[in-house]
Amino acid sequence: MIMQIDEFFRSHQLPLKDQTIVIATSGGPDSMALLDLFYSGQKKHHYRLVAAHLDHGLRADSGQEIKVIEQYCRAKEIKVVNGVWPQALHPLQGVEAAARQYRYAFLTRIVEEQGAAYLVTAHHCDDLLENILLKFIRSGNPSEMSSLHAVSRMHGKLLLRPLLSFEKKTLLSYVEEKKIPYVIDRTNEEDDVLRNRLRHHLIPLLKQENPVIGQNALRFSQQLMVMSDLASQNLAQIKQPEPFLNVAYRLERTALAHMPSEQQTAYWQQFIWKNWHVRVNEQLGHFQLLSYQNYFYLLANNLPRPTQRFSVTTGQSFVFNKRKLRLTSAVEENRPLIGRFYAPINAQLTAGSLKQGAKLLLKTGEHVKSKKKFAASAIPSALRPFCLTIYADDQPVFVEKTYTNQHVASDFQQYYLYDHI
Repeated sequence: MIMQIDEFFRSHQLPLKDQTIVIATSGGPDSMALLDLFYSGQKKHHYRLVAAHLDHGLRADSGQEIKVIEQYCRAKEIKVVNGVWPQALHPLQGVEAAARQYRYAFLTRIVEEQGAAYLVTAHHCDDLLENILLKFIRSGNPSEMSSLHAVSRMHGKLLLRPLLSFEKKTLLSYVEEKKIPYVIDRTNEEDDVLRNRLRHHLIPLLKQENPVIGQNALRFSQQLMVMSDLASQNLAQIKQPEPFLNVAYRLERTALAHMPSEQQTAYWQQFIWKNWHVRVNEQLGHFQLLSYQNYFYLLANNLPRPTQRFSVTTGQSFVFNKRKLRLTSAVEENRPLIGRFYAPINAQLTAGSLKQGAKLLLKTGEHVKSKKKFAASAIPSALRPFCLTIYADDQPVFVEKTYTNQHVASDFQQYYLYDHI
């Protein structure tokens, strides 16, 4: 098994010598086998190991795990980092998903703090088979079935799974033979969650039919990943959406006009995965795709609340919808210009979202409903509150991507709005 760990790094062209490696260590037999495997190769490759453990606080005896890990690591002089998932953050529903999300956030933070090159987990081919069956039952989405990759990224960090070709029984035999201490999570023996029911009942039946079905699952996942990568490369050749108002992405509809609807859906699924690292079904999960006039708009369902008006000062930066902006009365080179407008010199300037139903002053002295201007600019209703509006006293004089004051008098001056990057 040691030689296969070496081969894993060689085959994926990953440097091993003198690296810092964080091992996700639960205290169970799989992660303890993984930790020992890496410890066994430490002298040869001169890397530094960090055992990272998170106590989820979901069992009364969960504190036993860190005791076992610390006992092992103390004897091997391996650094241990322990964290706790606060009880206050435990949701009433979806505990398994929330625990996984918190765990990976914790682990990637440890990778960052330790200056590590890799985060390594003990997923094996039984886990892979369970994952494929789970995703087949829940969605049937091929991209989700290949979510356990040997090499991937999590929150920007390299995530390695070198044990995907090993079965659970092999790892258990390893720790028993080497007398490595470990903790058994008794909740895994219960049938209250689908994964456990598959593990206890369905997978043993499948292994009776084919004892090496785990290797078939690995082959299926690898080939599916190759085909997904090829599809992603083809989709990447198509024009990509551009950020819009810091809450959405926009794409001209003509860019996808040559594609059938099924391929368009795959295009957006891939784009969501690339930008948010979230796998979604044909309904795009927690995202919505708007088709408005000549554009597609992709945005999350949970948009922030519209921003209330606040005072702005010329020459000083301010924040609107998590964007840092700057309003000046003079041109500033090397800054992205959002827009320019005229306003009275002594007017009180405020900024925020445009009030629904507001009217905008035209050069003729007449007013036009703001919704007509938004429609003319192809901005859908859901995104209109995120167009920055500048008021001179109580009169809108600038609406981002929509309107600029056309009334100019002798006591007016020109203002410039920049992205403050």
